[in-house]
Amino acid sequence: MPKTSGFLKLESRYAITARLVPSSALHIGSGAISAKTDAPFFCDDTGPLIPGSGLRGALRSRLEKILQAIGGDRGCVLFTTDADCTHTKCFTVNSDLLKSFQKQHAMKPTLERERLLEEKLLEGDGLCDICRLFGSPLMASKLRISDARPKDSKVQVRDGVGIDRDTETAREHIKYDFEALYSSGFELRVEIENATDWDLALLAILFREMRDPGIELGGKKSRGLGRCKLEGELKVQGFSGSKELGRFLGTGKLEDVPGFQSRLSKCLERYLGVSTDAKTGTK
Repeated sequence: MPKTSGFLKLESRYAITARLVPSSALHIGSGAISAKTDAPFFCDDTGPLIPGSGLRGALRSRLEKILQAIGGDRGCVLFTTDADCTHTKCFTVNSDLLKSFQKQHAMKPTLERERLLEEKLLEGDGLCDICRLFGSPLMASKLRISDARPKDSKVQVRDGVGIDRDTETAREHIKYDFEALYSSGFELRVEIENATDWDLALLAILFREMRDPGIELGGKKSRGLGRCKLEGELKVQGFSGSKELGRFLGTGKLEDVPGFQSRLSKCLERYLGVSTDAKTGTK
């Protein structure tokens, strides 16, 4: 029987929820103006939110910077042609390698070519670690990040002015205003399917970054807006393996996953090739 791989199987699923607490106001722009302000906060029919796409972009960008600093050809930077940021083996940014691979297998049947490419992307070195987790134009993502909604919210309209770079004073006729949202916290929900140890190591990096120093979300960051930190314990539910999957299908409820935080730390240690303990700041 041929091997079932990639997105044709469901080996595990974890749903992670946590509390994301802003240390200042946030401005998530909607890209439109309203009767009240030049730049309203992003809302849907239910109310204000941080779009999952914005969270995803901020986290991916932070991880790209970190892995570039660590080195070891672990991650690429999407849509860049800078040789210093280009992963040497990732098909996402190295189109020559992708074309060479396709040419090498051009004479094989279509299904075989598709299987070999999927195997190369998911289990070989055809994608960097970041693209394998977050996805790329060549492969869907394993990671889903939901919109984050505030537990409570208060919106304030703030004024802003354009600054003359020569005089360092406010320029005339360039006044604007925008909505800033205050909240005691947002619910962050992350889901990941078929996670490998390397995927979990990248999640460990992101969760540590969100705890300290935190991440910046939205606009007006130079004014001090947008800094958020992860607080409290991670709540993790899910399944791994056919037995736990069967229980989930029978009950319709995800079970708590004990020791998940410890597993993240161990995966990160193996990924970095180092040993961490309480003295080095392990959570």
